[in-house]
Amino acid sequence: MFNYYLKGILYCFILSLSFSSAFAQSNENDFVKYLDAASNAIDENPKLAKRYLDSIPQPIDSNIEGRLADYYRLKGILNDEFDEQALLLQNFMQALKFAKIEKNYDVAGMSSLELFYNTYLLKQDSVLAYSYLSEAKKYYTLSNNTNGLAEVKQMPAYVALNKGNYNKSNAIVLNDLEFYKNIKDDGYYYMYALFMLTFNYTNLGDLGNAHKYFNALKALKNDKTIPESLHKKHVVTLYGDIADFYYENNILDSLEVYLKKFGSLRSAMNDYDTRHYFRLNFDYYDRIQNSELKNAFKDSLRNFEALQMQKTLDASVQINKDLIQTESKLESEIEKKHINRYVIMLLGVILFALIVFVIVKYKKIKTAIIEYTKSDKEYSFLKTNHEKLKAKVIGLEEYITEVKKEVKAISSIEDVDTQKIKIKELYKNIHHNSSTFLAKEENYLGLINDLNIEFFTQMKSLHPKLNDSEIIICYYLYIGFKNKEIAAFLNSSTRAVESKRYRISKKMDDITKNTSLLEYLNETFKETKTRAI
Repeated sequence: MFNYYLKGILYCFILSLSFSSAFAQSNENDFVKYLDAASNAIDENPKLAKRYLDSIPQPIDSNIEGRLADYYRLKGILNDEFDEQALLLQNFMQALKFAKIEKNYDVAGMSSLELFYNTYLLKQDSVLAYSYLSEAKKYYTLSNNTNGLAEVKQMPAYVALNKGNYNKSNAIVLNDLEFYKNIKDDGYYYMYALFMLTFNYTNLGDLGNAHKYFNALKALKNDKTIPESLHKKHVVTLYGDIADFYYENNILDSLEVYLKKFGSLRSAMNDYDTRHYFRLNFDYYDRIQNSELKNAFKDSLRNFEALQMQKTLDASVQINKDLIQTESKLESEIEKKHINRYVIMLLGVILFALIVFVIVKYKKIKTAIIEYTKSDKEYSFLKTNHEKLKAKVIGLEEYITEVKKEVKAISSIEDVDTQKIKIKELYKNIHHNSSTFLAKEENYLGLINDLNIEFFTQMKSLHPKLNDSEIIICYYLYIGFKNKEIAAFLNSSTRAVESKRYRISKKMDDITKNTSLLEYLNETFKETKTRAI
């Protein structure tokens, strides 16, 4: 009954885990849908895209795990759209970090390129900026992104433009202009090449070529591969640049025309363009001595700068919040690592104790097996010799019975001389059998000494090459007998015993070469000598 109850609890637990997992998966899919929706809306409706991204709850890391690179990439694009420069750098750095982890090389390349572009704007010729450019090339190569590599290819021209080396920038762009024009799946690269040519020729004072390439750029308005908002951003910047040229050259009629064109795309302006627009209008109305409009644009510029200051402060607050959140996550991770370390240490101690326990148990079991094997051998040895002794005792009893009959027969002889002769024959017979009857295979002392099982068992184990008669000689030597005494007991000659000792030493050559046979026996069996004697 208890087992059924336990199984029921286990089943419910597994079922609850399944529901939890399914619910978590469902929620995760909903959050990923927000991410995809933001990606689809970001070009034409950045504010809607921002609302989608803001709908993804904290913690972001777990709610859209595996898509963090895309999340921070979209955040960075929105920062660019809303002129949040500080947050832009932070989010593209996060996008690059997670793109490397997720092996999303397209996002890694794009983020690296954005970081190059924005870092270079802040500090020209920065080693850090160029390291980002190298990373962009590396990741676009890994993803086989030819369009991304085309944008990397445009950066030397952008650098030359930024340094004011307009002729060099033009030469780089014109060399690859047809290549950019032939990228049909994305017209951005051709548009950006035309943008740089228009900007360069305007600043060189060559308005003929400037308008030529500017008109080609404006004609891309209907290119479906270029988002309308992106096209307007490039057009409005060039309007401001051409207006600036007319201001510098005091061509006020044309300046007025381009100031109107510049202002007509206010919604497409970034911070740079907005600031440029207010200052240029301020300077224009100052030059034509229209103090009312001059002051109006002065106030607009002041309000704009105040707004930018507030944006910077808000961005700083947001960055601090993110840093605090990151620090909190870091502390949580460190705490988890400490707990994991303690768990691993505890498991290590338990494992070590288990190993020690197994080793001790193994040694005890091994000792028990050895003792059992030894006891089994001793029992077999004792049983065998018991049978031998039993057989020889029976033989001895039969022989004594025969001797008694002989004695009785002799006692009945009346002739003394005959009786003496019979007694002598009986004596000789007894003397002969006393040394041979019990020693057909071994003498009677050898049989008795077989009962000292420990010595004989150990000798057979240590020196399996020795036969029984050689082990018996070793035993007699061990208990203190001389060669002559051993010969008497074995009904043999002293020379035969010496010869056997020599053969024993040869068989034990690796042990007895540095010591005598007797010394070796005494040392090996010293603990049992008293019992043997």
